[in-house]
Amino acid sequence: MAKYSRRAAIVGTAAGLAGVLAPWPGFAQESDQQILIDRARLVVEEFQTDPNFANVPIYVQNAYAVLIVPDMLQGGLIIGLEHGVGVLLARNRTTGAWSDPAFYEIYGGSLGLQLGGKSSDVIFTLMNATAVDKLLTSQFKLGVDASMAVGRIGAGVGAATTVRFGEDIYVFSRSRGLYGGLAADGSAVLERTEWNEAYYGAGVSAGQILRGELALRPGAQGLREALARF
Repeated sequence: MAKYSRRAAIVGTAAGLAGVLAPWPGFAQESDQQILIDRARLVVEEFQTDPNFANVPIYVQNAYAVLIVPDMLQGGLIIGLEHGVGVLLARNRTTGAWSDPAFYEIYGGSLGLQLGGKSSDVIFTLMNATAVDKLLTSQFKLGVDASMAVGRIGAGVGAATTVRFGEDIYVFSRSRGLYGGLAADGSAVLERTEWNEAYYGAGVSAGQILRGELALRPGAQGLREALARF
C-alpha cells in the first residue's frame, strides 16, 4: 500500500508539473517552419565568419533575392539531388530591406562538387528582377529559366569593388572542412505552399510574403537582421 501511495504521489507530482509548464511559451514546441528559419540564420552567420567566403557579401549586397537551403547535399564528387527545403527572401527595391522568408523546395538534377567532399549548406543569390519574377510565376528550373554560375570563393572581391554580374543566379556551397562550388543546372525550385500557409495563414502565397504585403513575423527578425549585416 505504501509502495502504491508513493507511485501515485510521483505520478501526481509529474502531472501537476506538466500542467504548470505547459502554458509557458518557453516550453512550446517550435514548428518545422521556425526551425528552418533559425537554421537558415545560422547558415548566413557561418558564411559571414568563414574567410573562404569573403566574396559572398558583394553578391548578397547586389542581389534582388536570396535562397538559403541548409543541409541540401550529402555524398561525394557527383550527387543526384534528392530534395532540399529552404527559404527565399527578397529585397525591397525601394528601401533595401529584406522581406520575411517564403518556403521553397528544390529537387531533381545532377550536382557536381568542383572540389569534392560534401556540401551541407547552400546560398543562391538572384541578381535581377526577372529571375525573381520567373521563380514566383512558374515552375522554375535553375540554369534553364535563369542562367547560373558558381560564385567566386576566397579573397579578391571587396565591398568597394565594381563587379559585373553576368549571370542571373550565383550559387555558393559550404561544407564542414572542405569548400567547393557546385553546379545545379536543371534542379527545380517550387513554392512549398503548405509550409507558407502553416506559418503565415491559409491562402497566403510566396508572392505576398516577398512583396511585404503581410505584417513582419517576429520569428524571422533574426534572419532578416543577419542578411542585413552582409
